[in-house]
Amino acid sequence: MSRREHTLSAEGVVLTMRAPEGYTVEREDAHAVALDLAIDEDLRREGHAREVVHAVQNARRNAGLQVEDRIGLTLSGDPSLLEAARAHSDYLRRETLAVRLEFREGTTAAKPPGGCSQNTEIDGLALTIALQRTERP
Repeated sequence: MSRREHTLSAEGVVLTMRAPEGYTVEREDAHAVALDLAIDEDLRREGHAREVVHAVQNARRNAGLQVEDRIGLTLSGDPSLLEAARAHSDYLRRETLAVRLEFREGTTAAKPPGGCSQNTEIDGLALTIALQRTERP
């Protein structure tokens, strides 16, 4: 077998960037970043907790509460959503101004006296939010 040498110029070479499976690549000029798209359970729980906060904020708005109003909050629904809310309960309390946070098994939380109850879904999972305005502790 004989060997031959060939000289390649920059015009004769095409460089193609392809992301490995499970990654996405973004490129600008000579820089590129590959992002792992896998979502582990901790990240999924954190995302669900953030979505619960968003749903509670919507329920507060629908109930006509002021931004500074403190609330008593009861959540019921899909166990994985409740698990996420429990795991991030400090964040949930802080973001929603909940001075009381309770979790009920099952799919419905009773409407509290003088409060409101709202059913919603997060990623196709049922969540019931029951809240009422309360005084600061």
